[in-house]
Amino acid sequence: MCALRRPTLTAFVLLLSITLSEAEDATPSPAPTPELYSAQTLAEMRKLEQAALTSDYAYRQVAHLANNIGPRLSGSAQAQKAVEYVADELKKLGLEVQLEKIMVPHWVRGEETAELVAFPGQAEGTKQKIVLTALGGSVATPPEGLTAEVVVVRDYDELNSLGKEKVQGKVVVFNHPFDRKMAATGHGGSAYGEAVAYRGSGASAAARLGAVAALVRSVGGAANRLPHTGAMHYAADAPKIPTAAVSEEDAELMAALAPQGPVKIHLVLTPQTLPDAPSFNVIGDLKGSEHPDQVVIVSGHLDSWDLGTGAIDDGAGVAVAMQTANLVRQLGLHTR
Repeated sequence: MCALRRPTLTAFVLLLSITLSEAEDATPSPAPTPELYSAQTLAEMRKLEQAALTSDYAYRQVAHLANNIGPRLSGSAQAQKAVEYVADELKKLGLEVQLEKIMVPHWVRGEETAELVAFPGQAEGTKQKIVLTALGGSVATPPEGLTAEVVVVRDYDELNSLGKEKVQGKVVVFNHPFDRKMAATGHGGSAYGEAVAYRGSGASAAARLGAVAALVRSVGGAANRLPHTGAMHYAADAPKIPTAAVSEEDAELMAALAPQGPVKIHLVLTPQTLPDAPSFNVIGDLKGSEHPDQVVIVSGHLDSWDLGTGAIDDGAGVAVAMQTANLVRQLGLHTR
């Protein structure tokens, strides 16, 4: 899971020379498929590959970032700890290390609860819990929460067809499913892109029609009762309303109940957006001996969302970049 996104991220960047060893001569070759790399370079690349497959260095770096440091939401103490840890590790490998100061968003998660307080067939004195999590950047509800009727829509066309009269004062639930069939055919990115549009812009679309909050079906292919957080953004032409992701099961629950009659939800979200906080890009440099101004960038982002420990997004990316530097040093390869 990724932390709040801006053009500048808290990142680890490894700078390498353009090749490990001398490339093939640039003289035109009559061969139909020109050789891009010398035999020596290809041999060194194979050495790197084999060494990486037998080394646990990258795994140990991911484990430390995820287990010892934990979630690394931008602006947090854990994010700063990750900066310091990676910088120290790169220095141990003999790299030239720079810390590039940047300012990052500092949004913190607060209380997040919801329950259906009125719905068709309700047993007297009962409520139904709704599993959700605030989306990154969301504003808060009043401290005591808000209570309103829900209106469930599948997409923006259905929302706009209702008009302000049927949306004003209500909580809009975007029940747009992730297209698992599309993902299964190798187009997971496109399927994610279709669904994530409601997470990113759903709140503003609902707010333009007078909604008091927006809930979005969690984006992704998992079929469970776990909400999936992520970033949202507010449009300049709409009021800012609280927004959260609900689990797939809870989105389907509200979609099933709403056609039967009025459904009311009580929602409490208390996140805060604090002033931007200082952080750092960590830059480790393995300078080439002949062309130090030519670089290959291997990188990952150090920050992560806070509902998990950021092992995959993007501790693994950071560790792969660290492993690259580690193995180049360990194998005695010379950057040019």
